[in-house]
Amino acid sequence: MKKIVLFGTALVLSSSVLFAQNTMTGSDARIGIKAGVNLSTIRYSGFDGANAANDAAKQNVGYNLTVFGDFGVANNFFIQPGVSLQNKGEKYSVNSGSNSGSVSRNIMAIEVPVNAVFRIPTGDAGAVQLSAGPYVGFNVAGKQKISGNVGSATTLTERDLEFGNNSGDDYASTDFGANFGVGYRINNGITLGANYGMGLTNLIPKDNRANDSKGTNRVWGFSLGYSF
Repeated sequence: MKKIVLFGTALVLSSSVLFAQNTMTGSDARIGIKAGVNLSTIRYSGFDGANAANDAAKQNVGYNLTVFGDFGVANNFFIQPGVSLQNKGEKYSVNSGSNSGSVSRNIMAIEVPVNAVFRIPTGDAGAVQLSAGPYVGFNVAGKQKISGNVGSATTLTERDLEFGNNSGDDYASTDFGANFGVGYRINNGITLGANYGMGLTNLIPKDNRANDSKGTNRVWGFSLGYSF
């Protein structure tokens, strides 16, 4: 028992020393790149059929690519701005009457996130990183694919998506929201991370809104990256 206590004490002391040696100071700065997979949906509310649309929704699989910078402002606390290419959107199945098939809408957005990141060193291996912050996004391109017997579509049909606030548009052209993330950075620069993006902007174009109808982005992102 005494040996266990001594071992535990030594472990705590050594961890404290490593924590002190492994801080990121306010003068540190580095850049990095990361890429990975997105699982996205659009959450609807405020109109008849919103719950049915949410229940029919599937995770739309896309990708993410981000270039970012880390700028230390205090020990183990830094600001991380970036420029990101985000492939998101929605996908849902249709099975009602004579309609049976699936609809997917892939949206390509350029986002500018600015996250505050708190770093928790884990000895000489690396550090856990907790992050949160706002983002602004610009929807620049997209495509809708319908397969099966949905409306007038009896096979696979495709068309480009339109962005704006007119009645003929599919989605609003801008998006604003918040990111919440957790990750791990190995001391050799490799990073692993998971992020949840919560859209706050109504994506339904203004001319298409009825009453309090609203649609907002919900995105889970997983990435592998490198910073130096």
